[in-house]
Amino acid sequence: MAHQANSAALDEPQPYVIDNGRLAVVLSGRLYNREEVARKLEHAGHPVRDRSHCGTIAAAYDAWGDNCVRELDGDFAFALYDSMNHRLLGARDVFGVKPLCYSYWNGALWIASEPRQILAAGVPSTPCEESIVSYIALERSLLDAGLSFHKEIRRLKPGHMLIQEGAGAPREICYWRIDPHRVNHEKTEADMAARVREMLIESVRRRAPEKGPYGCELSGGFDSSTVAGLLRRDLKRRGIDDPMETFSFELRDAAADEPELIDAVAKDVGANHHHIYVDKDNVFDLLPHMLQAGGQPQFDMGLLYLWRCKEETARHGVHVTMSGLGGDELFFGRYQFLADLLKSGRFIELSREMASLFPYDRSTGKKTSLRKLAAAYIASPLMSRGFRAWLRRRQGRGDYPVWIAPSLAQRTNLAERIAAGPPRVFSDYYRQDCLEVFESILINMTVPIHEALGATFNVDTRFPLLDRDLVEYLFAAPREYKIRGGQTRMLQRRAMEGILPPVVTQEHLKKNLNPVLWRQQHEHFARTLQKFFQQRSFRIDEYIDIDWLRRAYDDFVSGRGSGQEAYVLWYALNIESWLQLLETQREVHHDGIPAA
Repeated sequence: MAHQANSAALDEPQPYVIDNGRLAVVLSGRLYNREEVARKLEHAGHPVRDRSHCGTIAAAYDAWGDNCVRELDGDFAFALYDSMNHRLLGARDVFGVKPLCYSYWNGALWIASEPRQILAAGVPSTPCEESIVSYIALERSLLDAGLSFHKEIRRLKPGHMLIQEGAGAPREICYWRIDPHRVNHEKTEADMAARVREMLIESVRRRAPEKGPYGCELSGGFDSSTVAGLLRRDLKRRGIDDPMETFSFELRDAAADEPELIDAVAKDVGANHHHIYVDKDNVFDLLPHMLQAGGQPQFDMGLLYLWRCKEETARHGVHVTMSGLGGDELFFGRYQFLADLLKSGRFIELSREMASLFPYDRSTGKKTSLRKLAAAYIASPLMSRGFRAWLRRRQGRGDYPVWIAPSLAQRTNLAERIAAGPPRVFSDYYRQDCLEVFESILINMTVPIHEALGATFNVDTRFPLLDRDLVEYLFAAPREYKIRGGQTRMLQRRAMEGILPPVVTQEHLKKNLNPVLWRQQHEHFARTLQKFFQQRSFRIDEYIDIDWLRRAYDDFVSGRGSGQEAYVLWYALNIESWLQLLETQREVHHDGIPAA
């Protein structure tokens, strides 16, 4: 067992070994409730000799066995070896903030933070076709948190543990999932807002670093401002007057930037704010470095923001930073509740809600139409999966996207997977959609890239809104307290009264960075694609129809292309570059042991 520390790692010797090797633990991340766990253990008659993070895990395992994982709260991935019983226990926190991968190959189990550490041990780097086809199909429900982009390497899913006994094959066990039947004790909006306020304060307190510098990503939006305001509040409670270091990425475009909100919050929390301007950057110059850091094809051009933000954070000596990621799915959501109103026969309320969204969406300022609202948020959720498949064929779209090679679709059962759709957890469409976006976009895509890019620059990112108690509570909170009558985030606004300046808490238009970024990167993208299509052969030709790609490229450079075609071109370029990187890595002799 081995452990590699960075600037934000715990100041604890690892591997942590007790009783001459009876138990050994290696840990990435930290626990946020170790004092509570220690008190619970001692109350149950199990003395805790060492209240360090690793010591608490070892003591909890001695008392509760594998069930110890259910008692732990934090951002963690760990491996524990019980030498007396020849058992290995691996576990990952409920939202997968810290990564954990494993491979059961050639009679041995390899477990590590990232695939590249396992590949260094000699495990084959064969691409995983299921991951590749899910990536290029543009279907969020296909993303599997348990798959890596390597056939022989799995990612332990968030909220799961891995157990191996003796020389047997490892098995995964889910230890946490969202409870769709939970009911909160508080019933009124005022009482719920008070409870949410308490949980937000506690979540930030737990995640705030013990010593500075104190960093926070600040976009000027409600969620990052919430975290920044609560971090300043916690520092004041601790008698710390040190200025916070806050960071924002901006495009120098009024359609994307909100500098007045950023500056207002930065002034309110007493921060040294750093504006990071990315309008002159070329994301394609950085793409090889991002592929190396992430170890897989990247999902969105917007990762430029994260790369530059982590880079600047480290340059200013900040190694722990806070992020407001998660608020949109927890405090806002989308308009699928319109389908719930129709299904439940609440026609008067439905008409009022439709009227509040027409002719403009007050949250974005964009013009709407009743037909599009009804199609997207009423008809689409109410469609059965069978009818949806029939409609795809009726519209000539086929059972899977036309750019995917038929042989790949057949080998991976793509049509059946698309038709099956995501598992149904909630009975209402609003919370089901929130959960699907939360898991597929946030947990499976965004959080892992935060961690991967942060590790490149020795920056540990913490997410106070991704707190287990808070997430469980907000998924059980009534939709009417979050979004109704054209208003949004009512529960969050009420919870943050007196903490944030009014310019943030009042209703204002939500801006979208991505369209501006794609426009600014268009010329760089076109030049990169021109070079790409000058190749005589393509590594991706067994996955994507190259003739279709060429037509999409012609449409893109002529201005006739759709946003969907542009995304497929981005994905194709990423896969080709990643496969090239794999070939280069295979030619290099690796010698070392993967860090657990």
